[in-house]
Parts: sequence; C-alpha cells; structure tokens
Amino acid sequence: MMTAQHLTPPKRINPTSWQTGRAESQKHYTANYSKPDADNQYLSFSICRQAAHGKWESIHRALGIQLKTTSHAKHTACQGCGGKDRFRVMADYGNTGKWFCGGGGDQQSGDGFSLLGHVFGWTPQEQLKAVADYLGLSTLDNKERDKIRAIAEKQAKNLLAAIAKKDEQARRDSNVLTMLENLIDEIRHRQYLQRQAVRFNGGYIAEPTIDEVNTAQELNAAILEAYAHKSGVDYV
Repeated sequence: MMTAQHLTPPKRINPTSWQTGRAESQKHYTANYSKPDADNQYLSFSICRQAAHGKWESIHRALGIQLKTTSHAKHTACQGCGGKDRFRVMADYGNTGKWFCGGGGDQQSGDGFSLLGHVFGWTPQEQLKAVADYLGLSTLDNKERDKIRAIAEKQAKNLLAAIAKKDEQARRDSNVLTMLENLIDEIRHRQYLQRQAVRFNGGYIAEPTIDEVNTAQELNAAILEAYAHKSGVDYV
C-alpha cells in the first residue's frame, strides 16, 4: 500500500474560498493522477471498493480531505460546497466512506469515491485512479485482481441474499399483522352478535363464527411461518 508520504495530495480547500481551492485541486490532480496507465485500465470500482473497505479515513486524509470529526452524530463544515454546518459522515463511514451534505437545500450524499468528486470536482474515473494509486492497486497483476474481484462478488452476493431474506421476512411479518387485524374484526363482529342476542333473546350466547375460526387458524399459520423463517427453518 502507498502511504501519504508517497503521494503529493491535492491542495486542501479553504472553506472560505472553496471555489478557488477546488479549481487548484483539479489542476493538481490532472498533473499528478490522471495520466493514462496501461496497468490501471482494467481496474473496476468493485475491486477498488473491496480493497478500500475500512480504510476510507486514511484514504481521504492522504488525498487532501481533512475531516474535523468522523462522528456521524456531528455536523461540520463542508469542504465541497463551503457550508459551515451542513456536512456529516454516516455511521459506516470508516468502511464505506459514506457521507451527507445538506447543500443549502440541494442535498447530496454518496460513498468514499463520490466525496472526492464533491470536494475536488473529480470525475468517477479520476476518483477511481486516485484511490487505486493510494492502495497500490495499479501494480497488481491479473491474478491478484481476480482474487480481490472474487471477494467483492461474494460479498455482493451475500448482501443481495441478506436483502432478499429481510424483504421476505417483512412480507411474512406483514401477513401476521393482516391476519391479526382480520381476527380482531371477526371477534368484534361476534361481540356485536352477542350484544344483539342479549338484547332480543335474553342471554343467548353467540358461538364463534366459521370465519372467526378460519381466521384464527390463518393467523396461527402465519405466526409459525414467520417464526420459522427467522430461525432459518422452512415451515410447511
């Protein structure tokens, strides 16, 4: 991995003159980072994102973004738009570089790559190359890149599976709530029938209706299905 000493980071932006600072940083980047590199042409964001996981604070610092705080609970000045109290990092900033800027009503957010674009005006390819250069990915051979790519693809697959499982659980939980509401409606209906029976028949007890019984059974099945899914067991 390249360290901050091996890089000449872009000039830090002065929040009071952020437009001038951004232009100067862009000139610096063009001179130092954006030259074509044959060894770098096959890099992808997925490979670079995997290698950058957990390193975004040091990456941003080396490339010229000096955050006053990395606490997601605190708002600070924005080095991109010049606002004094509209920028904050997200809770997973260290791993993903995610950030948010109120932008005076023009809200913007993104990951660690896009923060470089927000602050310095760099294009996505310039963002990718700067991060890759810092991480030393430009010198990797195809075998090493394939290894990182495989890890990234596996993580993406696991993430999609986790999202699908969460969505399916939400559907099952929703079914439980729907069946519960239906059962409550059926019970209220029987209570109405009971009041009518008392009024006109002198104490006749209204038996549970077939709809009430069926709904109770459906609720029971929905609860079992939802619980089994949370436990990783298929319910039939």
